[in-house]
Amino acid sequence: MGFTTLLLLITKLEKLINSIVIPTDFSPAAWKATQVGLDFVKSNGNVHLSLVHVYPIQKQLAKELNGELTERMKNVEVKMKEFSNDLLPTKKNIESVVLSGSIEEQVLNFIQENSFDLVILGVNSNGQDNQIGSHTLQVIEKSGTPVLIVPNKE
Repeated sequence: MGFTTLLLLITKLEKLINSIVIPTDFSPAAWKATQVGLDFVKSNGNVHLSLVHVYPIQKQLAKELNGELTERMKNVEVKMKEFSNDLLPTKKNIESVVLSGSIEEQVLNFIQENSFDLVILGVNSNGQDNQIGSHTLQVIEKSGTPVLIVPNKE
């Protein structure tokens, strides 16, 4: 497949994509994935972009921490707002969501409940190589949604 054919294919795909989710852990890889998602939004103003962060915590620990967890979640929500605040001049098509629990479980549930057309993920969180991370692998295997993986290094 030539480069021109690939560009034509991407252009056609962009027209079919109306909703994108980008799970983020605030890593450089997640930021690169966010930039790719923003390119979709810029080229097609009708695309809805959801950024989702999962605060990893086990259910039993969540019960024990109760009030402290609420404070931690508020801090994460502030960080998420800062992360997404200046992404585009108009934020009408961008939402940020913070969940808590098992990362894989929460991300997969969020994807399935919202019927996204595309998931965009960084290949892993370490930012050093292009080995597929465990969370990325789980989304690829279990989401049932097309996944675009953004490499750390090209």
